[in-house]
Amino acid sequence: MPTSIIDGSIEAADLKRSKGGASIFRSITFQQADGGSRTIRNAVVKDNVAAELVPGARGRFYLYNAFDLKGVHGIRSAGGNDVYGFAGNNQKIFLILGIFNLVWIAFTIAVRGGIPLLGAALFLLSVVGYIFMSKGQREAQAQFDGDAGYRPT
Repeated sequence: MPTSIIDGSIEAADLKRSKGGASIFRSITFQQADGGSRTIRNAVVKDNVAAELVPGARGRFYLYNAFDLKGVHGIRSAGGNDVYGFAGNNQKIFLILGIFNLVWIAFTIAVRGGIPLLGAALFLLSVVGYIFMSKGQREAQAQFDGDAGYRPT
């Protein structure tokens, strides 16, 4: 999972909706310290991190990109706040999908004596998805923790 860092400030943050502990932004526009500008669209962010994503906020922003999800997983603000939160509800979805398909496969073997190909394919997809989302969360946490000594100016 690619992670990245932006040093600078937030120019605009357009919140689309907030539900279930996560917020989805239509776009977040950053003014980078080097003078450039960067916009992230459809960013998925935990609510504790989303509370810090307001126009004018300065500091270091930690970004992630996993599968089709992208967003901000941490902030070290110029005011001294360190906030981390990885919006990883997809791990639960992949886990539930995997369990459901495993039950479906076992039931079909018991009743029909064969393995459903769709069930097997969806089970493999859920295992791969769970592994990659877990890896992404670990990388995001390692990125944030590895930069613990940083203090924005």
